[in-house]
Amino acid sequence: MAGFDAGQVSALLRKIGANDELLANAYVYGSIAADSQDNKTISTLHKAGLLRPDDEVGEFRVTTDFKRMLNRLMRKQSSYRQLTDMGKVIEALDETVKDYQLSVQAEQSEDAELFLEQLDDLLYETKDGLNNNLDNMHYGIVSQFGFVSSLANKIRQNERYLNHAQNLLTELQQIDPEACYEWINWPCPNEFARKITGFVYWFNKVLPRLRFIIDNMRLSLFRLRRDEKKANQLRSMTRFLRQHPEFELSDNLYEHPELPEGLKLAPAMALKSYVDTRNTALETPLIQLVQALRKQSIAQDVKERETAEIEVNPIERVSYQSDFFDLQAELLFEQAITSNVAISALVFWQHSQDDWQVNEHSIKPKAWIELVFSCYCKLTNEQQAAFSLNLKGVQVAGTSDNFSYHDVVIGLNEY
Repeated sequence: MAGFDAGQVSALLRKIGANDELLANAYVYGSIAADSQDNKTISTLHKAGLLRPDDEVGEFRVTTDFKRMLNRLMRKQSSYRQLTDMGKVIEALDETVKDYQLSVQAEQSEDAELFLEQLDDLLYETKDGLNNNLDNMHYGIVSQFGFVSSLANKIRQNERYLNHAQNLLTELQQIDPEACYEWINWPCPNEFARKITGFVYWFNKVLPRLRFIIDNMRLSLFRLRRDEKKANQLRSMTRFLRQHPEFELSDNLYEHPELPEGLKLAPAMALKSYVDTRNTALETPLIQLVQALRKQSIAQDVKERETAEIEVNPIERVSYQSDFFDLQAELLFEQAITSNVAISALVFWQHSQDDWQVNEHSIKPKAWIELVFSCYCKLTNEQQAAFSLNLKGVQVAGTSDNFSYHDVVIGLNEY
């Protein structure tokens, strides 16, 4: 409970309402000067803790507490650097939770109610302070740091915002909110459990929001630096043109006697939004224009739409045709896998001649070996690594690295 009664609060609010214009001027303009008419009023506000003396004699400013309240209500960006030491907050919460748990277990209802109220105030102040901190940072980005005017100050404020937000994110990431569930790892009242789970739920939503704000700050800083670069380029261009007046074109340049005939320009044409009917030179073309507009336009014949028939042929179904020797090459690799024995392509060809002749299929040994080798090359890198390929052949005469292969042996690698 607060240490004041309702009458004291009402009296303070009446003083603020009765002197609203004076306090508003002191807040907006920074300070106010006391004159003979306002001396008594300023003295009363000074005693109430709403005004304080300035460095200059006879001038007064609003107090820090009152100004902080107005800044928060007016959403001025003076409190975005509020640091929230979550480590100390967690320690304070842990101490309050222990006091509450001991009071509940000892059946001390009054003390337990006191500690529960302290816990509720601490949780609210923590959430309210951090939410206000994030709101101020987000408002500053959305308003493009409207509380300062120059681009340099906007960039400086953005950099400070970004540095503060990154430090705050680093600090919050060091906290494990799931550890707070240990505070309710006992037969606690439901009201206490709801407060703790609500705090953990809120904390888990803060980090994504802060990361979103940091991303917007980086994007805003990039745009501000780009605008500053453009502004610097324009200033440099303006400075150069002022230093070189020869680039300024005179409006009467077309009348200069030394200007070549090919570069002379006609004077600017006087444009008007109406027709000067008193000008006799425009009478003839104006009459022709009016008469042309009065003539009825010749209607063009509407062409009939041309039609044509479209023949749609049924979709032809093509049956799948498999290649016989491709299947035989797959069978060769299958036998190498199942038997775990290296198999020669030439030996496989010799043993398969009887079956192939029955099915009326034949292939020469050289073409068969090339087919087996091409099937190996079509495998993936993992499949090729599983097989061992042994090429048997002789070196071609007159070359150093060319070989003529007469057999391929397929086997499995040992891992």
